[in-house]
Amino acid sequence: MKNTEQNTTKPLTLIRNFLLSCSVPLLVACESTPPPELDSSLIPESQRKVYQASLSKAKACPINLAQLVDERASKDLLVGNDNVSQDTVYAMLKQSLHSMNVSPDINSNNRVKVSLERAFVKSLGSNITATVVINVQYKPHYSDTYSPSVSYKGQSVIVNTDMKEDLQSQMANGVVEEAILRATQRIKSSLLHKCEDPTDGLDIT
Repeated sequence: MKNTEQNTTKPLTLIRNFLLSCSVPLLVACESTPPPELDSSLIPESQRKVYQASLSKAKACPINLAQLVDERASKDLLVGNDNVSQDTVYAMLKQSLHSMNVSPDINSNNRVKVSLERAFVKSLGSNITATVVINVQYKPHYSDTYSPSVSYKGQSVIVNTDMKEDLQSQMANGVVEEAILRATQRIKSSLLHKCEDPTDGLDIT
């Protein structure tokens, strides 16, 4: 009887150890932020093509950037001893909007006013988390007025496996840039139904 219990316990112990060892990389994968092009890897295979098509359609919709302002109460964005400057954050937001086909250079009657309301970075242990809140007012080509302001949040998390101080600034910039990208993708995706035809509102006269 004793041998039978030992024989039963041993396989169970092996299975338990295997599951515990597999859980570690899974946790790390959840904490780290994948590059933008890998976002869809978190979406079920059956829905991935639909997601990519929707994102591509959102990018194709041209919108004029009528206004872009930084309205944060504090323009300092500190990570340890490093600071992500106001100019850097503004440039990141402008570039991210441009990548989603939102620019002051686009001659479209679909317009948005964008303001950066909040941006902060938290460092907890080996994790660096960035959060941004962007307010948007939208004016479609068929309207003379802008909509009430709507807030969009973007968040990104990165695991800092190398605690060298000279890498802190680079990692801070990267995690903030990713958070901004996620917010701008949400902005364009939310406006997609208002721009079914990519040529809607284009002023080609």
